[in-house]
Amino acid sequence: MHGQPVAFLLKELKDQMPDVPGFSWITPCLSAEDIVYIGLRDVDNAEHCILKSLGIKYYSMTEIDQLGIGKVMEETLCYLLANKKRPIHLSFDVDGLDPSLAPATGTPVPGGVTLREGIYIAEELYRTGLLSAVDIMEINPCLGKTQEEVNTTVNTAVSIILSCFGKAREGSHSSSYRIPKPQKSI
Repeated sequence: MHGQPVAFLLKELKDQMPDVPGFSWITPCLSAEDIVYIGLRDVDNAEHCILKSLGIKYYSMTEIDQLGIGKVMEETLCYLLANKKRPIHLSFDVDGLDPSLAPATGTPVPGGVTLREGIYIAEELYRTGLLSAVDIMEINPCLGKTQEEVNTTVNTAVSIILSCFGKAREGSHSSSYRIPKPQKSI
């Protein structure tokens, strides 16, 4: 099942998915046109075939390097929200990050998304006002070689989650704050 949950949910693959005992209750509910993958690298042949044949929008790390994460997010939001404003679900796999940021994961691949890029993705989705669900996947504390690796992975994930809920890198400030007026001396 690893790497396949979305495939089971895609309407376009409904007739191509095997019957898996205990999973007959799953009803495909996603369309390929409603998905954007950001930061792909190390994609296997079957995954690449599905991406191409279903026309799933995606950005590889090469494209992020070429375009910059700002342009990638601009294009992503334009694509997802072109026809109508609708809720957005972010599923963030920490194995999409560079392993130096998330070493406690099952499939670490060098050259992934940086922490700044990951936070920027979350900030941009938050700014839409449409982010309705977030899951952070692929954290596996058992695979951290040291407690420091586990802590690094968890702290990275927490930073991204906080950005999804509005924590800004310049700090979170009240819009009602006013500069205090000097008090008159006696």
